[in-house]
Amino acid sequence: LGGPSTLMIGKTLWGEFFANRDWPVASAVAIVMLSLLLIPIMIFHHFQAKEMEGKLT
Repeated sequence: LGGPSTLMIGKTLWGEFFANRDWPVASAVAIVMLSLLLIPIMIFHHFQAKEMEGKLT
C-alpha cells in the first residue's frame, strides 16, 4: 500500500514533528487521530454493554 510518492498520514506527521519542527500542528493531528480511534471503540463498548445487560435480565 502506498509508496514513496504516496502521501500517508504517518509520513505527514513525521514531517511535521521532525522536518518542519511544527510541534503544535503535529500534536493536534495526533490528538485528532487518537480521537478517530477512541470514539468508535467507546460507542462499540457502549452498545456491547447494553446488549449484555439485556441478556442478563
